[in-house]
Amino acid sequence: MKKLIRGILAVSAMAAALALTGCDKKNGTTTGGDTTFAGEYRMEAKPLYSEMEAKDPNATAIEMEGMNMTYAQIIAALFSLTQSADLGGTSDITFQPDGSMVIVFDDPEDGTVTLLPNEAEGIPADAITYALNGSNVIFTLSSETIDNMLDAATIKQLLAGFNKGIFTYSAADNTAKVTFKYKLTETELTLYIDKGMISETWSAGKAIMNGILALVGEDNPEIAAILTAVIPQVDTMLEGFNKIEVGAKMTRK
Repeated sequence: MKKLIRGILAVSAMAAALALTGCDKKNGTTTGGDTTFAGEYRMEAKPLYSEMEAKDPNATAIEMEGMNMTYAQIIAALFSLTQSADLGGTSDITFQPDGSMVIVFDDPEDGTVTLLPNEAEGIPADAITYALNGSNVIFTLSSETIDNMLDAATIKQLLAGFNKGIFTYSAADNTAKVTFKYKLTETELTLYIDKGMISETWSAGKAIMNGILALVGEDNPEIAAILTAVIPQVDTMLEGFNKIEVGAKMTRK
């Protein structure tokens, strides 16, 4: 299952982990798959990038006891993080016109492994599917996939609070959707999130933040303390940016 999660991260490039989700949707209906960028792509081991612009780079973005950060420092820190983030190998990702995907991961140590589908590990072709909606691409994680990743009812109850944005969870059918914007050229596909998407996701997540802090605090009280200090400042911090764009690039094979 860990390799499936790595494959999900390779496709979605982050964020599912951060639970952020989309906005600024253009007119259009969600359909299963599409021929727009159907084909095979190569994602390198370090595919992430970030582009950010602050209204005042020298202004204080976050205030914490013993460690204040300016917007310039936040931008530099995220740039360093995305540049150094290593998925551990390359991924060949095929987007089928019917909405299904094939993910083949090339691990320098373990060799080539097909993550999706993977009959040996009980991972069907529809474990993760994609669809287009205007300028967005939406990845749906099936009920079985969610159960394999999250077996705690408490966590699912919290996730139900994310009803808009980059990450949305439906308790009714136990599925999750991860939304990205995309850019497409003849040679490159980029999946990314922007400031508007982050702000929309944050507005949904604030209501359940106390529950998340309680869960984090059980195992990581120091992290929970930092989050407790930072969370009230997030709205103001986001307003201090003219641009936030974080995503992953892959090349057409």
